[in-house]
Amino acid sequence: MKKNRESCPDLVIRFRMGSGMKMISFGLLFFLFVIPYYRASAGGVIFGGDVGSVAEFLSKSRPGNLADAPLMQQERTIRGKVSDKNGIAIPGATVVVKGTTVGTVTDASGNFTLTVPDRANVLDFSFVGMKPQEVIIGTQSVFNILLEDETIGLDEVVVVGYGTVKKSDVTGALTRVTDETIQERPVQNVIQALQGKAAGIDITSNIKPGELPDIVIRGTRSISASNTPLYVLDGIPLAAGSMADINPNDIASVEILKDASATAIYGSRGANGVVLISTKKGMEGRVSIDYTNTFSFDHYKSLTEWMDGPDYIERWRLALMNGGQYGTEKFTNLNTPVKLGYPDPALDVSKFNLAADRTAWESVMRAYEWEGEMGGTVKMRATTAAEKELGWPDQVPVYDASKIRSYDWGADALRVGLNQHHQLSLSSGNEISKIYVSFAYLDQLGVQKDQDYNRYSLNLNGDLAPTKWIKVGASVNTALSEQNFGILPPNTSNTGSKDLYSRANDQFPYALPKDDHGFWIKNPGGNLSLWNPLIDIDQAMSNRRIGSVFANAFGEITFTPWLRYRLNFGTQYRQFRNGTWTGPNATSHLTNKPNTAGYSTNQSFAWVAENLLYFQKKIADVHDLGITLLQSAQKFRNEGVSMSGSSMIYDISKWYDIAANLNGKPDGYGTSFTENALMSYMARLNYAFLNRYLLTASGRWDGASVLARGHKWDFFPSFALAWKLQEEPFLKELNWINEF
Repeated sequence: MKKNRESCPDLVIRFRMGSGMKMISFGLLFFLFVIPYYRASAGGVIFGGDVGSVAEFLSKSRPGNLADAPLMQQERTIRGKVSDKNGIAIPGATVVVKGTTVGTVTDASGNFTLTVPDRANVLDFSFVGMKPQEVIIGTQSVFNILLEDETIGLDEVVVVGYGTVKKSDVTGALTRVTDETIQERPVQNVIQALQGKAAGIDITSNIKPGELPDIVIRGTRSISASNTPLYVLDGIPLAAGSMADINPNDIASVEILKDASATAIYGSRGANGVVLISTKKGMEGRVSIDYTNTFSFDHYKSLTEWMDGPDYIERWRLALMNGGQYGTEKFTNLNTPVKLGYPDPALDVSKFNLAADRTAWESVMRAYEWEGEMGGTVKMRATTAAEKELGWPDQVPVYDASKIRSYDWGADALRVGLNQHHQLSLSSGNEISKIYVSFAYLDQLGVQKDQDYNRYSLNLNGDLAPTKWIKVGASVNTALSEQNFGILPPNTSNTGSKDLYSRANDQFPYALPKDDHGFWIKNPGGNLSLWNPLIDIDQAMSNRRIGSVFANAFGEITFTPWLRYRLNFGTQYRQFRNGTWTGPNATSHLTNKPNTAGYSTNQSFAWVAENLLYFQKKIADVHDLGITLLQSAQKFRNEGVSMSGSSMIYDISKWYDIAANLNGKPDGYGTSFTENALMSYMARLNYAFLNRYLLTASGRWDGASVLARGHKWDFFPSFALAWKLQEEPFLKELNWINEF
């Protein structure tokens, strides 16, 4: 949906909305941008004039005033259909009157209707992945347009680390994902957007909102060490930040370096692959304001078929019988089946420990018929001949396993997760300066009832080129997020350290979380090692608050057409605060003590400075020579403090003011400090002969302060050759060959 100004061609406002929020969002913007006159058309609403008051707008918007508007008498309606070369309709194609902002988009059937001024001459038709097409309007009122596929040329420029090259000249293994691909799906971080879009990349989703998926590039590098790749944001390696702090809608492209020849320029840090992220920048042309929102739902689908109450009791009883623990002989001979016993309420109570949980006892005793009250005298029936052969007595209890009560613990720990993302961005630029600004809000309601996440992010990006030989720019990316991570109980031999959903699935399916009076049952089923996890939804918290700032600046001087110098400087700051709390009734007590609290905070700061010299020259029309030289310095610093306590006096303060709220001494407290530095030198040679035979060679020297004296420096070389076979004269005329 587009709302544009015809009388102000330097301003374009676009809206991309999901779900049922279109009318609400339009209403908000309607009163935000109050316009004194308007005209309605089939292709949208066109605003013009200076912003006035609401009363002024309403007075000019009466039906009587509409008749006075001269533009209403100078328009006509056109219609048509947009299809591809195979005749398949293209929904969402853009139709715009050239030189104006009057336009519309095609519907699901590829059809469009648009009211245009009589003076309109040319229509522009466009769609992502298709070649744009211009059509003269003339006196025609019906248009049937066929758009052709737009093959991305091999001259497309891609980022390779410390520079860019033509896609056709890349010698290493590289995968590129553009912003169009990233915005195809409602994702919360850029790693999610890469799933299924980049060959050789294994991405495992994380159910926790706000957590990054695990990413592995071309297989596992180490069994015990980290396999996380190096992330580089706008040319600056991330040392103190996280990709979770980056709004995916602010990303222009992602290049993934996968093999040794491509990653060697980043030294040892590139061993697990390198992910290069380029954020959006301002574009030359009119001011463009975009508002987007997306809504999505998450639903957890378990592929495990969990046993219900009757199945669980029957299999448990059978296991006891096979072990000779339920009135039967122990199974010892593989060739002699054990003679199975019969259900007995007294054995059920003792073997299943039902006396410790009255509600679970009732669930199982339902399977028996009683003469009077449950638990009194059980009804008996005569045994069959086959049962007597098993050694059963003449009469056994009347029993129907299907009457055992069942409870779906896993379902009670889950909910439907709602995700919503809103972003408002502004882009503008000319030959001298460009600017891009965006503000975004993300809210994730986790599928587990104790997890959620929200993030506010602001991105500023500007470039300035006052002369042809100098260019400067800066960007600031900030984020503030809060995450309810979900509490983890202490690790025990029976339950382990698991999240809410996993703990829920550990429960007995015949046991219930509450008794008949609505009170929580702490140990459902009577097992003192299994605690009721649903209590912890309101009685336990793990809250994380994160603030981050990424600030980069660069300056570039072009000495000659073939020689330029660039200085990059980036700083990264991230503050992480984690607060944990368990109430008086929680089952997740730290060291099994009531009213526990913990507080920890970490501050990370890093700076990176890079000096780059680029030489790029074509010699005698047959040699293409490119040389890149780098000197880089980086420093990282982290410090933290933590405290934990139990037997808190007041639970209302949660993890704050622990020392004053303790009934005794803290269980633990301490501080931490880490500092390291990295110095690097790099040289890279790119050579092409006849635009067919390619050579890339690089060497990087890294010195790290964390290594032992005498072993701080190491050298990381790489070498790659490529042959553009499609450029050979004997293959160049074959149009069915694009690239080898």
